[in-house]
Amino acid sequence: MEGGVGLPWRSWVRGRRIGEGSFGAVCLAVDRSNAQVFAVKSVNLNSSPLSSTEALENEIQILRSVSSPYIVSYLGDDTTQESPTNLWRNLHLEYMPGGTVADLAARNGAIAELEVRSYTRCIAHALHYLHSVAGVVHCDVKGRNVLVGLSPGVAKLADFGSATRISSIDGDKQYTRGTPLWMAPEVVRGERPTTASDIWSLGCTVIEMLTGAQPWRSSGPDALFRVGFGDEVPEFPVRLSKTGRDFLDKCLRRDSTERWTGEQLLQHPFLADDDLNATGPSPRSVLDRVKLESCDDEGNSSANYIHGMDSDEVMNRARERVRELALDGTVVSWESDGWEAVRSAGEPGPVGGGEGIYREYLDCFGEEPGEWGGSGGEASAAVTAGWLPIHAKAFDTLSHRNDDNENLDASCI
Repeated sequence: MEGGVGLPWRSWVRGRRIGEGSFGAVCLAVDRSNAQVFAVKSVNLNSSPLSSTEALENEIQILRSVSSPYIVSYLGDDTTQESPTNLWRNLHLEYMPGGTVADLAARNGAIAELEVRSYTRCIAHALHYLHSVAGVVHCDVKGRNVLVGLSPGVAKLADFGSATRISSIDGDKQYTRGTPLWMAPEVVRGERPTTASDIWSLGCTVIEMLTGAQPWRSSGPDALFRVGFGDEVPEFPVRLSKTGRDFLDKCLRRDSTERWTGEQLLQHPFLADDDLNATGPSPRSVLDRVKLESCDDEGNSSANYIHGMDSDEVMNRARERVRELALDGTVVSWESDGWEAVRSAGEPGPVGGGEGIYREYLDCFGEEPGEWGGSGGEASAAVTAGWLPIHAKAFDTLSHRNDDNENLDASCI
């Protein structure tokens, strides 16, 4: 899945629908040639509004151009004809099975401050890279767009549908990007987003992680008026340390010119203290570059052997590999149905019959979210699948395309 073209010359298998991105459905998927598991965000080109297609294309273009261990990895993109009336545009993404920081906070009522500091450091690293190296403003930093790994403290920024390049921002244009209660005051007022706007949203996300709730207690038009035109800032958590309160103060300045940059925040004691350091390998993309062993009768490994399998055989091998990787012996609960083979639009004929994929989407749409919380946001899709136990402590995980993961900050290891 390289070169920005997804899998145009071979089949992959679409799994059940696991959530909703801000503009597209998210499913699990597996590469039939090597049983690599990934997430796929899809928009139906025949029925989705133009805005959804444009947002997905924007995300594809942004993710193609960035590379950071603190940002979810782009694995490719393609277009698939999955029934006579359903043409899908697909974005292939690294699969992070740990859920989102929003799910963690909501489920537990809050996340411990030490762990919040570690997640925040990872987000700050991502923003520093985007702002200073890539020239990108994310425009929608919030808990549901922060994916977590299997180890505490590992986080990656996701969902770039609203992102924009700094060079393309028109100062005379009205902008409304992001999620209202996480927006910076200037963005609520329709002013152009800046790198400082992301820093405000980071502060809101820290409050969200510490409280398990949205950063502002009220919602609706009155709340937005307060954000955009009042003189208030979100209420700081009562039990937050003095260092944490000072960190939030550096993020949540109503005057955007007074907010600290990502680089400055990384030097703040809230993120820079040695007690954030942890041990153990960083879980990156589960099953990344992991070749499921496939041998012929003489013991010779063969990629073509996997390529020739039907969907059930591929999935059985993927399941067995996950069981091997989970060191605590937990039995994984698997959904055995609802999988369809997918080919690129350039290959002859629709796959799996006229309504196979469409029926699968309808069936999965009515399912209740998994035990990790509600749907919403590309990031939350990763954990609702129920593919892996959150307490599976160690996996043999390598990176699809981002060997820089080995350079993750100590707090994200």
